[in-house]
Parts: sequence; structure tokens; C-alpha cells
Amino acid sequence: MIKRVFWVALFTGLSHLISIITISYVLNNLGKEVAGYLGVIDSTIMLVASIISFGIQLAVNRNVATQSNWHSNYRLGQSSRLTLSFFVMLFGIVAYLVEGNITLLIYCYAPLVALNGDYALYGNGKPIIAASLSFLRVALPNIGILVTGYFFGPDVVPVYILLLASGILLAGIISAYFNGVNYFFTPRKKFAKFYFKYLKVGLYQVAGVLLVPGVLVIANWFYEIAIIGLVNGLLKLLIVYKGGLRIIVQTFFKEIKLSDTANKIDKASLLAWGLVSIPVILFYDTTLQLVYQDTYAGYPLLLPLFGVIMLLSSFRNAAEAKALLNRQDNLNLYVFTGALAAEVITIALFSFTPQAIWGIPIGFLVGEVILVLGLGFGLHIPGFFTTRLGFLLKLSPVLILAAAIRYFLGPGMYVLAGTLVFYLLWVLVFYRKLVFNSLTEDFG
Repeated sequence: MIKRVFWVALFTGLSHLISIITISYVLNNLGKEVAGYLGVIDSTIMLVASIISFGIQLAVNRNVATQSNWHSNYRLGQSSRLTLSFFVMLFGIVAYLVEGNITLLIYCYAPLVALNGDYALYGNGKPIIAASLSFLRVALPNIGILVTGYFFGPDVVPVYILLLASGILLAGIISAYFNGVNYFFTPRKKFAKFYFKYLKVGLYQVAGVLLVPGVLVIANWFYEIAIIGLVNGLLKLLIVYKGGLRIIVQTFFKEIKLSDTANKIDKASLLAWGLVSIPVILFYDTTLQLVYQDTYAGYPLLLPLFGVIMLLSSFRNAAEAKALLNRQDNLNLYVFTGALAAEVITIALFSFTPQAIWGIPIGFLVGEVILVLGLGFGLHIPGFFTTRLGFLLKLSPVLILAAAIRYFLGPGMYVLAGTLVFYLLWVLVFYRKLVFNSLTEDFG
């Protein structure tokens, strides 16, 4: 397992590390408002990508992974994506002229997003290249913030927007080369028919994006930009964690349809959560001070709450892809739209209370609970819940010992580092087969 995942994990890890360093710098030096605007921009580009894809990306990637003659389907998909992108771009131009909000210009990047076919690299069995291009897209705008923040101060948002476009453009051109296809495709008149074919997958995909990475677009309707900035700091950690989980799923995307592979992926995901739970839950105060200084002094328990959300994500990490490959599109559609509706209602209700800062993370929690229950029961996998709960119970001794270390030795940084090493050694001793063997092998 580790041989196949290493390079994907390296590039993905570097992408997320730069992202965390940037948001930490922004919150500590440029202010919560700037962090809020950057969060809305990131959420908007995610939303644009999901609208352009609207099921086509997932469906085409499914064909790339399962069929040898995928090129014609890919060409139809890219042509349809480009056509729709012009309508999204037009919306962005009109909205910007009406409101004058610079973040609305992100909608004008729709054609660049549409022409970027790096998603097909995963279905093509080239996850390392895909991860390196993801690193490029993330690194350019974030490094731009770090370099220019000293000179421009809070006025770095335009720099971020311009470099974001550059990263998307370069990633699209390079991915076309490695996929062995053209970068540019002519627009397709009958694009709506192709989109309608994947309507269920599209609705579920948009709902999935709005549940977490795109949620700040919705939150911007209800919350002050400073609150969004605070949430964005911890949201980055959640996105980083989910990105780490996605490495396993994307690397073994084709094999998830095999018997028991999904269970093994979720066990590996729970192992990852055990490691993350130490800094996020047990040493939350140390982590907050280290990464964000005193930014969250008034809300220290927000981070442990995000740790619980991470646990739920690990519990059903492979379930979404399993349903996708099984062509259970109705299951994903109903579960994800239901979770999104519950999350939005929660966020909206909390915005009217004095505890508004808790609204978005509690919305995440509600959404994840619905996803776990809906996918767990809907997949009809024997022992879905008992297998994962049993594995979590087996992890409890090392986590209890980690909590004891924190209790007796305190929250120091060196104690945190030592506890992480202790956990890793425990995993190497008791779970080395799960870590080092392929998840497609039968190792019991």
C-alpha cells in the first residue's frame, strides 16, 4: 500500500501544508476579513467546478476507469463542459457589474475549469501526475499570498485571484498531454442532452461540494465575513484531512468494486483518524496555539468538534465511491441532498443566535451523521457499521494511553510529538499488514 500511495501523499500533503501555512499567516497577520474573502473565493471556485462537471466529470472518470474506449466519451464531456462554462462566465460578469464584488470574477474562470481534464488522470491510473498538478494549482496562489502579503497587506485578494487562474490553466495544459488528448475542444450545441444524461450524478456532486468545501458560498449569505474567516481557518484543516482520506480512495478507485476493499479502506482511514485525533482532540490547545496563535482563544473547543467530524468522514470514506462504481446514483443523490438540506438549515438557524460561530461546524456534523447513516444502510454491505465500530474499539487502547500521556505530562509541544511517535509505533506493530500491503490483497 505505502509504495503506491507515497508520491500521491507527498504531493497532496505539500499542497495542504502550503494551504495551512497560508491561512495561518493570513489570520495572524492580515486579519479575519481577508481570511474570509479567501475562503469565499476557494468555495466559489469549488462550486464553479462542480457546476461545470455536474455529473460529467464523475461519469466520464467512471468510464475511463472501467472502459478501454473512453476517448470519445471524454471528448463529449469536455465539449459539453466548455459550452456550459460560457453561461457560468456570463453570470459572473453580470453579477460583478451589478454588485462590484471582486470574488464574483471567479465565475469568469469557468472556461479554464472546463478545459482542465486532470480528473481523468485518476481513472487512467495516473494518480501521481494528478496529485502533482493539484499541488501546482494550490501552490501558485498560496505562495503568491505569502510572498506579496508583506507588500500589499490586506490587499492581496486580487493577487490570489490572478494566480489561481494561472494554476488552473497550467494544470489543464499539462494534464491534456499526459492523458494523450487535446487541451481545447469545440463547444457542443447539444450539451444540455449530455448533462441531462448524468443529472442524478450532477446533483449529488454539487451537493457534495456544497456540504464542505463550497459551504462558505452559502454561509456568506448569513454570516459576517470575519466569522467566515475564523471558520475558514479550521475548515482548511478539515479539507486537508478529507484530502488525505481521498488519497486512498483515488489510488484504489478501480479496486473499490472488489469484495471487502471498501472495508479495508475505511479501516485505513480510521487509522489515519487515530493519528489526527491526537493533535486535534487530545492536544487541541497546543495545536491551536502552534498554528493560529491566539486567534481562537475564545473558541478553543471548535477544533475538537472538527475532530469528531473527521471521525465520521473516516467511517464512510469509501462508501461514496462504492455507490458510484455500483451505479447506485439514486443513493448518492438522496443521501447527499438530504445531508445538504439539513446542514444549510442548521447553518441558517445558528446565524440568528449569539453562538453563530458554532453554526457552520455543527452544520458539518449534522451533514456527516446523515451521510454515514444513509450510505451505511443504503449500500447494504453486511456488517458495515459493526466492522468499523469493532475496528474503532480495537484502536481505543492506544488512544486511551495517548490521553493518559496528555493528562500526566501536560499539553507541551514535545509531549504532543512524543505521543504521535508512540501512536505510529503502535500502528507499525499491530497494523503493519494494513499499512504496508495492498488494500486489494486478502491478508485477513
